[in-house]
Amino acid sequence: MTNDNPNIAELGGHCNELTAWQVLKEVSEALIHEGLRPIDPYCIEISDDVHFSFGAKLANQEGFDAPEIAENQLTESGVVWSLGATVFFIVTGRQVMNDRGGKGQKESSKLPYMRSEWPELSELVQQCLQFNPVRRPSLQQVHGKALQHYQRCMDEVRKGPKFKTVGKTSQADADLAGQELAFWPESMQKPMSHR
Repeated sequence: MTNDNPNIAELGGHCNELTAWQVLKEVSEALIHEGLRPIDPYCIEISDDVHFSFGAKLANQEGFDAPEIAENQLTESGVVWSLGATVFFIVTGRQVMNDRGGKGQKESSKLPYMRSEWPELSELVQQCLQFNPVRRPSLQQVHGKALQHYQRCMDEVRKGPKFKTVGKTSQADADLAGQELAFWPESMQKPMSHR
């Protein structure tokens, strides 16, 4: 029997914020409860009910190991680095450090920033990718932030998209004519009456 579940590497460059938080939440939880293991986007599967878990494939893709990792050395801080590199990959479609991963990172390397629209996610990934292992968050801290922001994103999805109103409109005008939405390319004007 073969396992046909796709892995999260297939999301590379097409992952939205909610999904990235869900990956962080579910993978960090699995690492906390099931124990540490090497990770990369190719060993994390997407189930039919859209959950993320470790598949049968072992992590062996280059570029997802922390800079300090030596052969057969597994630490929580190293796994946190790999988790950050994995999320960076699924969001951007690129490996960190110009596609060199941990081998390409130096103490002076600039930490990548994913997206300005997602500051909490981008900053957490930066913290995970710190060169110095003691500066990285713990798996428990990653899981706590992921839970919080996953819930925030779910609440935003339930509420629907946000639209900014432009200009000042009285409630009566808004009820009669509808508010002008910021995404509309031209300004909306009431039709002129002809005499």
